[in-house]
Amino acid sequence: KINKSQTANVYGILEGSDERLKDQYVIYSAHHDHLGVGEPDASGDKIYNGAMDNASGVAQLLAMGKAFRALQTPPKRSIMLLFVAAEEQGLLGSKYYAEHPTIEPKKIVANINYDGGNIWGKAKDIIFIGKGKSTIDEYVEQIAKLQDRHVVPDQFPDRGFFYRSDQFSFAKIGVPALYLDTGTDFVGKPPEWGKQQHEEYESKRYHQPGDEIEDTWNFDGMLEDATLGFYVGVIVANSKDMPTWTPGDEFEAARKEALAAKTTN
Repeated sequence: KINKSQTANVYGILEGSDERLKDQYVIYSAHHDHLGVGEPDASGDKIYNGAMDNASGVAQLLAMGKAFRALQTPPKRSIMLLFVAAEEQGLLGSKYYAEHPTIEPKKIVANINYDGGNIWGKAKDIIFIGKGKSTIDEYVEQIAKLQDRHVVPDQFPDRGFFYRSDQFSFAKIGVPALYLDTGTDFVGKPPEWGKQQHEEYESKRYHQPGDEIEDTWNFDGMLEDATLGFYVGVIVANSKDMPTWTPGDEFEAARKEALAAKTTN
């Protein structure tokens, strides 16, 4: 059975302040959809709210947008906040944007994707999905150090997270991409507590009606993660050089092809 529905990607732009660089963009992305109304759970709840996945990501982008707007001088490159649709149906919104971009891929200098948020409090670490794949690493390390945090690679590598969220659509057209995830080493908690929270969320709330905002949510860590992503974007938007894929990375060839393409506008 095939069901058809209509949705849309939504974006907003803050134009860069440098006449020479403002036609280049740092794109922040978050998916605004979830599963809607579906099969009820044991309690009879059939509304799939998607509070953490991904209203929390949308909220972080909106907060960063306010922060960019509050800067006395915008970054040299332009900033786009892109809220994509149908991620839960197979990254369809970001796939569509990547295949029909409003900006030439060669002029998209980086994608910073938020798919979820830290709802458990301050963490000593931050998970960088795709760590080691591009020169964005050095910027993430730089800001995390200022927050007295350490950057760790994917803690659940068997689940292929880099290929399951919207930054993958951008990587496929060559854009260096960053996907940050909630850490596992929490301030004031036992060593295994963080992984237990991740696993409990995945088993009891992920893609279920139970993904609802609760009074127990602690936004301190989400604030730090959004701050980190904001400053990484500031650095990338003001940097002399664009980020690059690590030599030999699977997406390096797509980037070279995009940069070599003839400018169309």
